[in-house]
Amino acid sequence: MREKTYVETSGFPGWRYQIPLSGAVFVFSSMTLALLSGSEHAPEEVVPALVAVCLSFIIVGLPQFLEFRRISQEIVSSGISRKSGDPTGRDQVRVGLGVVVLFMMVLGPLFLSFFVPPLIWFGSVLGMIIGLSSSQITFSLYVRRWEKAHGVKLSRFTVWLRDERNRKVVIEYGVRSERR
Repeated sequence: MREKTYVETSGFPGWRYQIPLSGAVFVFSSMTLALLSGSEHAPEEVVPALVAVCLSFIIVGLPQFLEFRRISQEIVSSGISRKSGDPTGRDQVRVGLGVVVLFMMVLGPLFLSFFVPPLIWFGSVLGMIIGLSSSQITFSLYVRRWEKAHGVKLSRFTVWLRDERNRKVVIEYGVRSERR
C-alpha cells in the first residue's frame, strides 16, 4: 500500500513580515544603545556592542550567505535545490554546531552577567540583537535582489508522510523557483 505524502510550502528565506520585524528590532535596539551610550560610559558599552554585532552577524549571517550561494547555482540550472530527509554526517555536524551556537547565544549573556559590569553586559546583549536582526535584513534583501535579477520567486518546500506510529517523516526538502 502506498502511503500518502504531503507537501508544505513557505516563503524563502522567511515569512513576508521578516524584513519589517527585523527592521523594527534593529531600530529599537540601536536607539536604546545610542541613548545609553550618550553618557560618560560610552566606550564601555559601544566596544562590546560592536564586537557582539560583528560576531553575531558572522556566526548567523555568513552560513546563510554561503548556503544560498551553493543552492542558487542548483536553482539556476534546474529550478530546484533539494535534499533527502535522511541527513548525512555533514548535515548532522552542521545541525550540532548550530545548536551549540544557539546555546552560546542564549546562555552566553546569562553567564556573562556574573563576570562583567552591567554596562558591558547590556552593550554586548544589544550588540548581539542588532547583529542578528541586521543579518536577517541583509540576507532577506539579498535574496529578494537575486530573485528580481533572475525573474523568479523562491519558496521552501517539505515533502513528508506519516509512518506506522503516526509520526511525521520528512522525505525531502529544499528550495524551488517559480517564474514570475
